[in-house]
Amino acid sequence: MSGDMAVASSSRSPVLIIGSGVAGTACAIRLRSLGVAVDLVEKSTFPRAKVCGCCIGEAGLNAFSQLGIRDEVLDLGMPTRHWCASLAGRRIELAIPLGVALSREVLDPLMVQAAVRCGANVSMNCTATIKQNLHDAVSVQLDQNATTRLQDYACVVVASGLRSGNCGGLLPWTEVPHGPFGISMMASSVDVDSGVIYMACNPDGYVGLVKLADGRVDVAAALQSGQSSMAAGDPVTRVQRILSMSQFASVELSEFSPVMTTPPLRRSRRAGHGRVLAIGDAAGYVEPFTGEGMTWGMQGGIAAAELIASKLGDLNDVGEAWAQKLAALLRRRKRTCRFVTTALRSPAACRIAAGTLQLFPSLANPLLRSMNKS
Repeated sequence: MSGDMAVASSSRSPVLIIGSGVAGTACAIRLRSLGVAVDLVEKSTFPRAKVCGCCIGEAGLNAFSQLGIRDEVLDLGMPTRHWCASLAGRRIELAIPLGVALSREVLDPLMVQAAVRCGANVSMNCTATIKQNLHDAVSVQLDQNATTRLQDYACVVVASGLRSGNCGGLLPWTEVPHGPFGISMMASSVDVDSGVIYMACNPDGYVGLVKLADGRVDVAAALQSGQSSMAAGDPVTRVQRILSMSQFASVELSEFSPVMTTPPLRRSRRAGHGRVLAIGDAAGYVEPFTGEGMTWGMQGGIAAAELIASKLGDLNDVGEAWAQKLAALLRRRKRTCRFVTTALRSPAACRIAAGTLQLFPSLANPLLRSMNKS
């Protein structure tokens, strides 16, 4: 991993990826496997904590297989095989396809190192700002170690997460940020079983818990926003209240850190224009409920890489092509997640679902298959 940005010596400028989360690194790894030169820049240093449910399902493991790191992920993570929910005062337990729970402090550096092994130029503590979308290149300002310089790239992929800026004015929001916000923390004293994804739901939101390989428990929630919801207390108090009303025995947050929150989760933007593309959370977000967000990010990164590689001879309209491709890739999956997460906040829907799944747990199988399609 280089301390200074190294530009590949080639007659064709490399692709720049801004952000080295799961979407950005997946895109970098796939581009390198297709023989495309890649510069990957990240404004943070790793390891870093992130608001994340830390759960990856069967489709996510398939994405890791495509990237050549499935075995490493399984070695470092905690396998998950069951889902346990508290719905309308009832405890529901379901078997789920093999997945894994893995903290972002572990996963993000693992994926960055995989990108380095593939030959990507990676620079940490480097901020990239799109300055101009030219006819044959994208001009980007790179700031690192108190040094500023401009660099032209054949294509720029924005993968810098929920807080991505306006991408040089090229990719405006089509659905402005709204809806619930996220909160997560790591707890050290929570009595939950390994290999089980727990979810407690009520009208204020839902809270997920999963034990990691190091013994800590990741606690991640999506809570209602707005003045009336905020009057219910601070986010940690609201998470604790949801857990205290659940059907899980001995779930109590006594020691936890750090507490992190997100801006409103629901958002969409124009996913591409000219030679600029947005992937992962930078392209839009619908809050998932069992870790689909990371899977969508990797799938999107892989698909974007394959599109870029296929259009290397003429990248002038790769952004427009990507906007269409991403919509087709995620439309059904996001619609399903939005339906489920909305239902989880409805007492009537939760009562119906709880009663039905207690009697006929196999009815959940079509939904599980749908969410785990590659």
